Formats: sequence, C-alpha cells, structure tokens
Amino acid sequence: MCCRCCGVTQQKVWVFGIGTLFAISGLLAIICWPSFIDKKIFKSLPLTPTSNTFDKWVELPIPVYMRMFLWNWTNPEEVVLHGAKPNFKQLGPYTYREERMKMDLEWHKNKTVTFKTRRTWLWEEELSGGKQSDLITVPHLPSIAAANSVRHSPKLIKIFFNAALNDNGGALYVTHTAREWLFDGFYDEFLHYAMSLNNPLVPPIESDHFAWFLNRNGSKEFEGAFTVHTGVGDIKEMGEIKFWNGVNHTGWYEGDCGRLNGSTTDLFVPDEPLKKALTIFITDTCRIINLEFSGESVEIEGIKGWKYEITPNTFDNGQRNGDMKCYCPVNRQPDDCPASGATDLGPCAGGAPMYLSADHFMYADGSYASTITGVEADYERDNFFIIMERKLGVPLQVNAAVMVSLFIEPDEDIDILKGLTSFYAPLFTTASQAVINKELASELKLALNLPAIGRYTGVGLLCLGCILIIVGIVLTVKRKWHGQTAADRAKLISQENINDSQVEQEQCN
Repeated sequence: MCCRCCGVTQQKVWVFGIGTLFAISGLLAIICWPSFIDKKIFKSLPLTPTSNTFDKWVELPIPVYMRMFLWNWTNPEEVVLHGAKPNFKQLGPYTYREERMKMDLEWHKNKTVTFKTRRTWLWEEELSGGKQSDLITVPHLPSIAAANSVRHSPKLIKIFFNAALNDNGGALYVTHTAREWLFDGFYDEFLHYAMSLNNPLVPPIESDHFAWFLNRNGSKEFEGAFTVHTGVGDIKEMGEIKFWNGVNHTGWYEGDCGRLNGSTTDLFVPDEPLKKALTIFITDTCRIINLEFSGESVEIEGIKGWKYEITPNTFDNGQRNGDMKCYCPVNRQPDDCPASGATDLGPCAGGAPMYLSADHFMYADGSYASTITGVEADYERDNFFIIMERKLGVPLQVNAAVMVSLFIEPDEDIDILKGLTSFYAPLFTTASQAVINKELASELKLALNLPAIGRYTGVGLLCLGCILIIVGIVLTVKRKWHGQTAADRAKLISQENINDSQVEQEQCN
C-alpha cells in the first residue's frame, strides 16, 4: 500500500480492513487452531504402511542397550561342605546394543497387524563393566530343575534318578564364561543325556547346549507372533495387544493374570489420563507388568515426561492386593503361594523353580534376600520405570530391569542337594535401557508445540490487528492521515466556493 498514492478514504479502508482481518484471523487461531492441529496430529498417529509412525515402529530409530548382569556364586564349596550361607556377587554390566526389526507383517481387515520381532545384540566393550571371558559360577539349572520335577516321586524313582544324575553330568553348580552363559552356550552332558531319553513326560529338550539366550541372537521366532491394534478408527486402541501366537491368554496364570493386554512397549495409546497405569507385556517375563504413576515429572531433551514405575504391588501374589492372587500357580493355591515380591515362573519354565522379581529383590518379602548374602537393593539403580510423554504416548526413557532367581531346597534323596539349606539363588539381571535421541526429540517437540505456536501466532495477529484499528481511530480522530490537511483544505475551499455561489445567486434574485 502506497500512502502517497491513496486518498484518505482508501487509507482508511486499507488500515481498518487489514486490522480487522488480522484481528479475526488471530481470534480464529486462538480459538480453533489448537484443537484443529491436535486432530490432525492424532489422525496421523495410527499405524498404516504409509503413516509417519510406521518407519519408527518397524525399526526403532533410537539406540537400545541391553545391560546384562550375571550373579557369581562365590562360595559353593563352603555351602556344600560347611553349611555356609550362599554368597552371590553381581558382575557386569555386560552391555549389548540391541537392533530391533519387525518382520513378517500381515495387515488385517479388523484394523490389526500381526508381526514377529527380530532382535540382534551386538557387544559393546566400552559400555561394559566386565569381559565376555569372565568366569562365572552359577547353579546348574538343568540338574536342579530335573531334581525338582521328581521331588514328590516315590523313593524308588528318586533312587534311579539320583544315579542317572550322578553318572551323566549332574551338578549343583558349574563354571563358564560370561559369553557362554549369555549367548554362545556350552555343551551340557546332562542335557545331552536327557535328550537321549526322549521322555514324553518332561518338557521337550531342543538342544544339548545351554545359555540364558541360546539361539535368540538374530532370531525372529523366539518371541512369537503378536497381533496388535493399529489405532485406525479408534486411537484409544493403538498398540493394544489382541493376540500372541493366535491366543489372547497365556495359559500360565489363571484369570486376568494370564490375559494378554497392554502394549509390547513399541506403541502406546496417546492422550491417556495422567494417573492411568502403563500396562506392558514382555515375552521373557511371562506376564503383564503394570507400571504405576509416580507423580514425578522429568524433563528429557526439553520435553516434559512423567515417571511410571513398579511398586511393592507389582510382583505380589495376593498378600498385598487380592487381585494379584491369580499369579500364584494353581497347584500352589491356596496355602503354598510365594511370598510377595516375586512371581513363580514355573508355569512358563517347564516347572523349574524360577522366580521373577525386581533386581536385588527390591520390594520383595525379606524371606527371599535373607537366605543369601550379596544382595542390597537400591531404588535409583534397580528401579523398573518408563518416563512417558503422555499426550502423544511416546516413551522418553526406559529402564526395564528384572531379575531371575532359582529356588534351591534340600532333598536327602538327591546327592547334589543333600544337606543344603533352602535359598534363592539370583541367576541374572537384565535391564533394557533406551533414551530418546535429539533428532526424534526435535520432531516430538515440534508436534507438541504446534498448538502453542498457532495460539501465540494468533495472539500476535490479534494484537497487530487491534493496533492497526486503534491507530486508524487515532488518525481519524486527530485527522492525521497522510494528505488529510490538503483534503480538509480542498474541502474547505470547495465549501467556501459553494457558499459564495449561493450568496451571489441570492443577490441576483
């Protein structure tokens, strides 16, 4: 607009018109933009082959590290010979970078997708607190699990079993390297013997080698096939587990304790109530885990998140919360349930007396840790938590730490267990850790800030529009528009000429 080229009326039209336009646009931006952009963002979240979510879901764009801790039994001979209390020392971390890829995707008409996850772990020497060549002494799980399976058998059967155990590599404990315990595995004579029996009464034995994660590195089959809702048509269903290997109940625990629900930790429902717990299912834990709202906020990469964590109720068996009673295996109900603080993994571990708990038996009943020495829980170190940006349902930080232990109890008919005192032997601790990176955080911050950006832009436009209108009013009242003086003079001269003409006409009449 060129003020020198426009008359006063045109200037007023421009100033008041633009001011009104800015003011109306600003009001619309303030009132409508936040809800409009939120709808657009939420509409883009559901999982489809072409959505922005897809690439980040198929292959995680942030580094994930699995920190493994192995528990070294330092005094097994003193325990056997002199009845000393077992002592365990946590070694590690043995850190591996995890690469996670979704495979064999199958999209369904009911807005779900089925997939398998391939995990590959790569050794990270610089992030580790031990060497893969470290020698570690651990209770011999195959022997102890087999002995547990015949604990209540007739004495004659136990005599034959004991002889077979002694003659075929059975042992209370064995020593191998960290590499062998974790992924590489080692030949186990007793497993080889058990395989050769081909006994239909015991769980199938697929290998005569043993490792905690044997044949899992790079495998897409171990975790099975998950079917989850994509969120298309119902954003409140996004990421919710519908089936695992075609079923919606694990069968390991009765009722709700075996029912599959929650997230696989890859997708979470956005915009959930702040105090609503996060429910996740991890294959290795054999169960869902509820992470409760802690009330603590944490800022990561400039993004505010909220902390959800395990509590004393997480691994309860009905002592603290009656609804958790179903985590007590049916064959142990009603009077032989484990003490609160550890889940009996027997139903999903072929009957082996293994237990899942927080690291160092944090939150567990004292009857667990009191049977050994070497464990000392620390909340800051051992806590299982997720820091979640709740609006878009994006985890900012994850520390999924759990410990697996083995219950060893005496049996006077089994030589390797004779004369022992019952104790819980920690086997390993696994902590899967991840923190959002700067690149993904930048995208998330932009999405979170778009409503505010629009709102503040609207405020700016409204203010600018009001300023223009006020300026226009002031210029009009004070008659300060460009060319206003000349226009007023011209108008005055024109009026005087009209008056003179009227006077002359009256004189002529």
